[in-house]
Amino acid sequence: SPAMQATNKPTPTASSSFGGISGPAHASNLSFYDDLPSSDVALDDFEEFAVARLKVLRRIDVLQAHGTVGEKFAADVARADKENLPVRRATFAADRFRDAVSHFALRMAYCRTEELRRWFLKNESRLFAVRFAAASPAEADTFMEANGLRYAPIGAAERERLRAPLTAASGGSPAGPPSAQQFERTRYYRVPFAEVTGLVARRDVYVEGGCAYVPHDKISVRIEERFRASLSKSLTAAFKRSATIERDARVAPLVKILGRVAFKYGGQAGPTAGGADHETMVRTFTDYLSSIGHSEPKTKPAGVSKVFLTVGTRKPNEKDKTCPIAGRVHKSNTQKYTVFLDTHVMMQGCWDGECQATKRNVFYQIRDGKCHKVGWTPPPVGPPSSDVKVETVGSHNQAAIFAGL
Repeated sequence: SPAMQATNKPTPTASSSFGGISGPAHASNLSFYDDLPSSDVALDDFEEFAVARLKVLRRIDVLQAHGTVGEKFAADVARADKENLPVRRATFAADRFRDAVSHFALRMAYCRTEELRRWFLKNESRLFAVRFAAASPAEADTFMEANGLRYAPIGAAERERLRAPLTAASGGSPAGPPSAQQFERTRYYRVPFAEVTGLVARRDVYVEGGCAYVPHDKISVRIEERFRASLSKSLTAAFKRSATIERDARVAPLVKILGRVAFKYGGQAGPTAGGADHETMVRTFTDYLSSIGHSEPKTKPAGVSKVFLTVGTRKPNEKDKTCPIAGRVHKSNTQKYTVFLDTHVMMQGCWDGECQATKRNVFYQIRDGKCHKVGWTPPPVGPPSSDVKVETVGSHNQAAIFAGL
């Protein structure tokens, strides 16, 4: 499509289609992201959308690092998703456009190394799983059919005929067999058993006549596998064409910065945003710890993107043992700190087992060359230093931006 004027915003119409659901009848955010959005996008919107998605993915990463699972994990991810990437019926086309642009922008940023690809693939797959689990049966069926996954739900008569074996197959779940009411509300799909071998191997589904009868809450396993395989292939293809992005003087700097702010485990350490080297960054944190009363911190590298800082290794003072997690001074256990080089972030924890079990941490971040205490919540995604400036003026043709994908 022709480039828009620099002062215009992208205005996708209600006919915009992503992943098989088009129009506001289904305000769904499910997509395999097989097709690039066709409208133009302003470069400042490109950055804003990408950062919004990165907030969601980084939240997923933090939750997984803290061992959060089950309903709490899904609820926290859904909350972050709704806050940053909402899809509403009233603004369906614009919201889906934002979602698609944000995905492809980060695909560009996270295709460049194996570590980045692995981080993006893991967290995007978890986001998709949470979205699919939250979709209504009608939305899920529409999405599956639009993407060639034609798993027809079985009819009432067949479900009644198979009531006993279907109920028995569900008995191995943590919640036990479904109640009569739960069984009536559950939709079952007939799926070739070769496509859900994991479920078959765990005896989570009933198999008859070469088909597995899969409940709606478990059909997501097959859909997730499809999403993950498709995205993995797309990331590899994007990497092979990434030179196109690197030649774009306006997009390349932004893409590189986005690739550095995967919060905990993403992003291979290299020169950091703002030009600060790792030695200077670590010294800034150790100087801060000394200034607030800790004994001399000792440093220990931990892989390519982390450094451990320990205090009170010989004779701990009161500050070394003062714990904000427990709200008291420990008898002997001291505080511990982890520096994440790719985001200029330091995380405070405690060696006490009970404190570790709470999975609570205090966060600090370098801003404008100084260490600032952020609090209990991880600092927001974005360039960690105000020294980082990225040109975001004007508009940019979408096809040109995504040419490397």
